Amino acid sequence: MAVDFRCENCGKLLSVDEQPGNAVRCPHCRKKVTVPAGLAALPRPHVPPNATPPPPQGASPDGQQEGELEEEVEGEAVIGAMASIMPWVISVFLHLGVFLIMLFFVMVAVDTEIPTTVVIPDAALNLDNPGGVMHPKTETVSKSQNERRTVVKRYTKRDDQVDKGKTEQTVQLLAASADGASGGAAELGLTNSDAAGGPRSRFFGSGGNAYHIVFVIDRSGSMAVTFQEVQHEMIKAIAKLQAVQDFTIIFFSENEYIEGPQKSLVSAEMQNKLAATKFLKDVTSSGATIVLPALKRAFQILKYADPRRPGRLIYLLSDGDFAGMSGGSTYKGVSGNAAVVQWLQDNNPKEEAKGLVHVNTFLYRSKDSEAVKVMDAIAKENGGRFKQISGDE
Repeated sequence: MAVDFRCENCGKLLSVDEQPGNAVRCPHCRKKVTVPAGLAALPRPHVPPNATPPPPQGASPDGQQEGELEEEVEGEAVIGAMASIMPWVISVFLHLGVFLIMLFFVMVAVDTEIPTTVVIPDAALNLDNPGGVMHPKTETVSKSQNERRTVVKRYTKRDDQVDKGKTEQTVQLLAASADGASGGAAELGLTNSDAAGGPRSRFFGSGGNAYHIVFVIDRSGSMAVTFQEVQHEMIKAIAKLQAVQDFTIIFFSENEYIEGPQKSLVSAEMQNKLAATKFLKDVTSSGATIVLPALKRAFQILKYADPRRPGRLIYLLSDGDFAGMSGGSTYKGVSGNAAVVQWLQDNNPKEEAKGLVHVNTFLYRSKDSEAVKVMDAIAKENGGRFKQISGDE
């Protein structure tokens, strides 16, 4: 009697004439199957000849497992959600990027708004000419100031005056520190009197509006007696600088110079003022009064000053002229004082826009006539102011 059953391997319908329990080979998958018991007495099922067998349990009609279908459905749902959310995400990041770019330009614009009035410490309030006026929009240099004369004329005749009018900028007398001697001034080793400003014109009695300042100071052997006083006055002057200004220090003697801690312009912030104070206290005096190498270095440093900030200024202090025992530096066939004046004539531009460096000169505790001539000539020809500092200031 024929027995109908499905192959347990491929699911195809088989009809065999075997006893239940016997093993037969499936003609479809060629695998052995056992004829199930209890089927012989069942009626023969009527199955269409081309009918597709039902899928095995846990499978979909197209042969895919239920787990696979669920994964595909979940994947499609995620992709759909991302497709709907992604435009919003892109929009948020795009707007954030535009906002950051605009913020950057605003910060740059604010940073470049530089105040036009910066005050040099110890400005001489009672003088018609405060000296070294640095803002080109409010002060023009007279023809007599920029007139380039020969070295001989510069020492033999100088009747004209420089900058007879007052500056339009507001000049203020700054204190060493807003905190007094117990604050920043104390850190710099200053007294209460120093912090309050001290006697006007003791050392840097002339000033002007400038952002970039180089102190070019004589440390020759003849300065030994008064050198500590000069160092102390420098500490006071540096203490009064504002943070928006920058400065450096150069000491000269012989044909060499000694630079400040960083050998470049540094902002007048407290840490740089403290470093300058420590540097000043370690410098000693020796050698001859030869300034030209130090002046060349000062001009080199000021050449790289921020052009957005107006005003380049040198404070040049010495107790004598620059000839020295050996005749001083040489330049274009001349030496000593003449070499210094001639070099400045050739290397200091006449206009602010081209990098004019103003030079304020100080003759310290000396009345030497030759020194007076050369210091006065340097100041007048380079848009600065000359001052003699006596022993009682």
